[in-house]
Amino acid sequence: MNLIIPVKPMLPQTGALLLEIIVTLALSLIVIAVIMNIMLNSIEQSHYQNNVFSLQRQFIRVSQLFYHELSSAGYQGCLRVTGDEVMQIRKAEDVPVTWLGKGYQAKAHTMVIHIEKMATNHDYLLSDHASNQNQWTVSMHQRLKAGDMVMIADCNKTEKTTVLTASVQKNQQIVTSANNDTAFAAGSYFGLWQEKTFYIAKTDRKTRLGAPIWGLYSYENGQTYEWADGVNDLRFNTITDDQHHTVLVAHILLTSLERVTHRVQNYFFAGVSYRSEDGHLYQAMEVDIPLQPGVFLSLH
Repeated sequence: MNLIIPVKPMLPQTGALLLEIIVTLALSLIVIAVIMNIMLNSIEQSHYQNNVFSLQRQFIRVSQLFYHELSSAGYQGCLRVTGDEVMQIRKAEDVPVTWLGKGYQAKAHTMVIHIEKMATNHDYLLSDHASNQNQWTVSMHQRLKAGDMVMIADCNKTEKTTVLTASVQKNQQIVTSANNDTAFAAGSYFGLWQEKTFYIAKTDRKTRLGAPIWGLYSYENGQTYEWADGVNDLRFNTITDDQHHTVLVAHILLTSLERVTHRVQNYFFAGVSYRSEDGHLYQAMEVDIPLQPGVFLSLH
């Protein structure tokens, strides 16, 4: 006689299975959320660091520009030009219209600096020049033309004059000038006289939110040049040390062109600091520019 024992299949309860699925999904969502948060923080941190490096590169570029231009105001040589024509610093609201390029307006509450200097790549007199002569033989570092304003200088005297004619003969320039009453020895400096004005103005670009982007501009002999964008503020003051050397301190404020929200710090104009209350990253730095004794600064 065969004994048949019925076997009832063991099926999990529906409620328990649903609970396991819910717990598994919840844990998966938590893990995914943690991973996503780590990824987003990593991306934001990378974005923040990229903006920091961008601002630092921008600052190096601007600071080197100012150091080069302002520390050589006047001309390079053993005698420097002094007087109002060398360097003037004024509030943007008080600068003459002639200092700025046509159609440009300096940003309010910043400073505008105007300098005049001999071009760095200047020429030299190739032979002695006597009084009552208006023809000069000079080297070929810069090609001169009629109408150029030039400075002639040695260790004892200087003279600004206008080029009447200039021609090239055997890799040298023969220049006639409007002045002929000063004698200069061979090797004297002979270079273009440049007028430059640096200021902050709106660029032709805007942020993604439509806010204007400010940039550093220069106006040079009728031409306007943009040097760097993201420059928001510019201040100057002078310090005189115990040896009576004048140091010009330039305060520069830079801002990121993209919004950054990684962290918030207090904002200080001098030194280095960042802030992001408005979503942007800022860097405020100082440049100390040593000036030769005797350079005249007109600070307003």
